[in-house]
Amino acid sequence: MNGRIQLAKPHRRPPGLAIVALLAVLAGCAPRYTDYSAFIQQPRPVVSASSYVLEPPDVIMVRSRRVREIDGHSEMIAPDGRINLPLLGPVFVSGKTSEQVAGELHEMAATYYEDADVSVHVVRFNSKKIYVFGEVSTPGSYTYNGTNSVLSMMALAQPTRLADPSKVQVLRPSADGKLVRRMTVDLNKMVKRGETALDAQLLDGDVIYVPANPLASVGLGLQQLLLPIRPLAETVRGPADIYDASGAYPPNNNND
Repeated sequence: MNGRIQLAKPHRRPPGLAIVALLAVLAGCAPRYTDYSAFIQQPRPVVSASSYVLEPPDVIMVRSRRVREIDGHSEMIAPDGRINLPLLGPVFVSGKTSEQVAGELHEMAATYYEDADVSVHVVRFNSKKIYVFGEVSTPGSYTYNGTNSVLSMMALAQPTRLADPSKVQVLRPSADGKLVRRMTVDLNKMVKRGETALDAQLLDGDVIYVPANPLASVGLGLQQLLLPIRPLAETVRGPADIYDASGAYPPNNNND
């Protein structure tokens, strides 16, 4: 003992724990959006669109009791917005409703049949989509049919165990692709309590994002941070891997 008093070194929290703490804070601060009036209508509509406009690559079917050449003809709308019908030839249908197309086909068929009758039906709704991303089992695009709601889309996409169902975000972009409206929906209240006031009817192009829960966000964040420094042993298991990667190390074919 030399009589000097040695001060204890300050305890430092390991960097990894600091990162975990920061990620936990950030994950718990997901914003809640409240543009509810843009999505919720009173009284609640039965469908979200008054008329369906045809676009590529929708598939339509033409029916006619008297014009046999086109009766039962089914065709996907081409990228140029046209279909090609027997007897009548190419017809531009993009941007029109089924009723409008049926009226035009009736006029064209009247050239050949005095008592022509024509109806047009959409058999595959391919052109309009709703998108679901985030912590769901089946992310991607879903067919828009005019009756899609938040709850119905969640039933299809199936949030995973990593999801935070209390902060489901519904986003609505404008025609030029800019975000104009958004709201946060608590899926737990819808499913467990039957509170469906925010089960909005969706429109073509709407996006649903299901965020990860705070604990999962920490894990995903750490995974991204640690990815560049993973041990070499995780990627190279033996000489065969080195040979496969570079071709410089010949495999050992000896049986001894």
